[in-house]
Amino acid sequence: MIKPLREEKRRLSNLSSKLSAYVELIRPHNVVAAVLCVVLGVLTASRATEFSLNPLDILIAIAVVALVSAGGYAINDYFDYRVDSVNKPYRPIPSGRVSLGEVLYFSIALGVAGVALSAWFGYLSLAFVALNSLLVYSYSAKIKEWGVLGNVVVSFEGSASILYGSLVVYTQVGRDSALYSAIVPISIAFTLLLGREIVKTIEDYYADSVRGVKSLPRTIGLRASALVASIILLVVPPLAVLPLYSELYNISVYLPLATATVVVVIFSAVKLLRSSNLVLTAIKVRSILKIAMITGILALILSLLT
Repeated sequence: MIKPLREEKRRLSNLSSKLSAYVELIRPHNVVAAVLCVVLGVLTASRATEFSLNPLDILIAIAVVALVSAGGYAINDYFDYRVDSVNKPYRPIPSGRVSLGEVLYFSIALGVAGVALSAWFGYLSLAFVALNSLLVYSYSAKIKEWGVLGNVVVSFEGSASILYGSLVVYTQVGRDSALYSAIVPISIAFTLLLGREIVKTIEDYYADSVRGVKSLPRTIGLRASALVASIILLVVPPLAVLPLYSELYNISVYLPLATATVVVVIFSAVKLLRSSNLVLTAIKVRSILKIAMITGILALILSLLT
């Protein structure tokens, strides 16, 4: 009697460990950020065109972005397992909780589901999501090794969720203003993401040598890369001023959170410039900038809702 109970407990423990690994693979906090971005795109275009999507369409747009994003994060772990073995051995694949094959099939299933669901909004939506999904998978497979180009691709993909939200509204109303309205939030998001991506390459300076990634730090050095990242981050504050000149946003709501975002970004840039241990500082700054991303998104979303 005791032996079957032990075996059952072991089986449940293994199942729990595997489920936990799958959750880690999709990076839920990043998926939530992507979902907020698509909501931002929808709200911006809706305010610009004075058109409101029905709740079902909004939920489907969210599901599309969530599925494709989750699949992209999972496939990144698949191609990065050797790097993670050095830098992050606790990740699902290096820790042995899931196999490479399981991660590959899981990622493909998520991506295919997201692309298929995007057809709900027509061929333009399907083409946009399919091409972006292909770019996400290509990044993990090869483009990441090309250094700065890979950083640009990741930053574009992050901000593309905003564009997709606006595109969904465009498919319903056919007005160009739905797409033009997304230019300002996309510019802010892309710049902040690009700065953070350079910071991440500083953090991964030693691990990237395992895969032969031609990252900026491994090309021009840590100190010069920190300078580049700081310059990019310091472009964010001027861009964050642009919504103040738009009638789309409630300035009294936008200003406090936007100010907090700008303060965090400037603090991060200065911290990098003054650091004596850039790799260690990059780890901290990367986390700090995640706060700036969330407060920045919320600043825009909440100012559109009021």
